[in-house]
Amino acid sequence: MPKILTIALGAASFAALFWMTSMPITAKAAPAAALASDEVVMSGTFSDKDAGRYLELPFEVPAGVTKMSVDVDWEGRGKGVYLVLGLYDPERSRGWGGLGKPSFVVAEGFATPSYQQGPLVPGTWKLSIAVASIRPGMTAPYTVKVHFDRGAAAQEITLGAVKQGAGWYRGDFHTHTGHSDGQCMTRSGAKPVPCPVYFTLKAAADNHLDFVSVTDHNVTSHISELNELAPWFDGLLVIPGREMTTQFGHSNFIGLADFAEFRVGMPPVTDINTMFDQARGTGALISINHPAIPTDENCIGCGWSAPGTDFSKVNAIEVANGGRAAEHGGAFDDGKGSGTAWWEALLDKGFHLTAIGGSDNHDAIDGNAKTSPVGAQAPVGTPATVVYASDLSQAAILAGVRSGRVLIDTEGSHPDRMLDIAANLPGQPAVVMGGTLQRTKRGPIKVAVHVKGMAQHKVDLIVDGQPLDKLPQGGRLASADETVTVTLPGRAAVHWIRADVRAEGGRRVLIGNPIYVK
Repeated sequence: MPKILTIALGAASFAALFWMTSMPITAKAAPAAALASDEVVMSGTFSDKDAGRYLELPFEVPAGVTKMSVDVDWEGRGKGVYLVLGLYDPERSRGWGGLGKPSFVVAEGFATPSYQQGPLVPGTWKLSIAVASIRPGMTAPYTVKVHFDRGAAAQEITLGAVKQGAGWYRGDFHTHTGHSDGQCMTRSGAKPVPCPVYFTLKAAADNHLDFVSVTDHNVTSHISELNELAPWFDGLLVIPGREMTTQFGHSNFIGLADFAEFRVGMPPVTDINTMFDQARGTGALISINHPAIPTDENCIGCGWSAPGTDFSKVNAIEVANGGRAAEHGGAFDDGKGSGTAWWEALLDKGFHLTAIGGSDNHDAIDGNAKTSPVGAQAPVGTPATVVYASDLSQAAILAGVRSGRVLIDTEGSHPDRMLDIAANLPGQPAVVMGGTLQRTKRGPIKVAVHVKGMAQHKVDLIVDGQPLDKLPQGGRLASADETVTVTLPGRAAVHWIRADVRAEGGRRVLIGNPIYVK
């Protein structure tokens, strides 16, 4: 249970607070700062005599806090009582908000505009409240809530759920901006410049995504801009991220706002596994990006070659990379940049790893090979990763990826499309995509592949890496909502089962994740 400290400051208590006006005032003894807790609540009442004054409320910030949320509520807000909020750490001002900011966040890696990000040093902090205006004869009871976060909650830019309810949510886990190597042409088209973060979020919204993660290489400078822009894109879940770019391979830390050391071989990162360990306790998801593509001077460390990789520390593999596909006519098949075979080899070794996709977009405005300064680009959201989640929040989306009930749409975000798979043994409940079927003794496994929005396409059912050659109607989908059912013989040794959907000609359109058999 969180620890909450409540302090009531009645009107009579104001004489004991440190007030500041343009005229000198004799300061009486200030109360002890509110004690360290998960949440501090302070309350009191303003009167018309307080107009033009400043109230300082001290409170204690405990060690280990990486995000602080401040919320002030008062009677008469917008109706004659106007307050302005300032924040001071033990050494300096951390900012002053305007009249329209009764709530704000300060974290190590980002802050509400008007406030400064940075370390939340333990000690006595002060909330300064300026009573800008209060009408004659009015009183205004107020309540201040200061909440402290550590771990996963401290990494969230978008607070709470953008949308309630369980369902399939579509997004992009791999994008870049001008904070690393993203470039686009100036408004006049005169020259290339670092591409603003705004255009990546705009492209995500325009392309009908529910969520997007901006994963610039090895930096945190983009996080503060994401925090500023996210409230404007109010229908879009913005997830902070980082592409940890090393000479041994690239991986995404998805859901991380704080800095993490990427220099393998520099203390404390002795190897790739200690680099991964930095994500522990933050809630961040670890994915390995484009693992099967060549490494050369044009793409340093792009293929995965990290010695001694402990894949039990990894959550996901980017099997469909938009940048690589853009260079090969949009193909996501093996031999053309797909990581599917690489991923399936790890499944064969017993690892449970979720396949995801990412556009790897570096120019959110123009992906044309002849006109973009970074060459051919897949649009933001192509491919789209489709996650079944309990709601549209950062915690739920990342939990959904960990659960494995995820598919990839290589053609972008199409809300009418869906691919799911269920399997069960006789007399047992079905297990869905990402789950584990407990096979205590060999018996026939009934598999049902449910597909929506893919009429005239073909289902591939893949068992331990091998497509089944006999499916009803050859796996062809006659309608926009079909279920293909097959029973695997009881004598068959099975370790994992998954499904893809292909277009006529064999091009992979939907990529599904496995059901594991134990």
